[in-house]
Amino acid sequence: MKKEEQIIEVDENDKFLRMRNRSDFYSGKYIHRGSQLILKNSKGQILLQKRSKDKKWFPNLLNFSAGGTVENETYRQNIIKETQEEIGIKINPKKLFKIRLNIDNDNAYHSVFIATSDNKITIQKEEVQHILWVDESDLKKDITVHPKKYTPVFVEGMKKYFALK
Repeated sequence: MKKEEQIIEVDENDKFLRMRNRSDFYSGKYIHRGSQLILKNSKGQILLQKRSKDKKWFPNLLNFSAGGTVENETYRQNIIKETQEEIGIKINPKKLFKIRLNIDNDNAYHSVFIATSDNKITIQKEEVQHILWVDESDLKKDITVHPKKYTPVFVEGMKKYFALK
């Protein structure tokens, strides 16, 4: 039997507590860390990923490249690794901000990064159904009109990103 992946549990101040089985976090009772990436291309478009239908958190919704941190992994190391795994590209991300969300069964601190790339994307089918590039202005309107198409962290992260611009 395959051992379940361990991810970092943190307290209300984002301080490390212990390693815990990934499935323990699905209740929303424990706080974990997540990394999110706003990936832009040279045209200024933003990449959206449709999450796999098999994902425990927010299946079939549009999202950033994302991942949960594992032992001895920083938010930055995590987003570099997850972007490589999920869409097959190497990035040099810049941290923008951190947000705290406790929505439905997802209770986490999320560090949001930004990077630019025009490299060919190869999706990991277990994580991502498909991708699309969208113009910022169209995305800004759509998350207001159709927020249920997107993960809650994506909506909150993009609202904060747009407010900073």
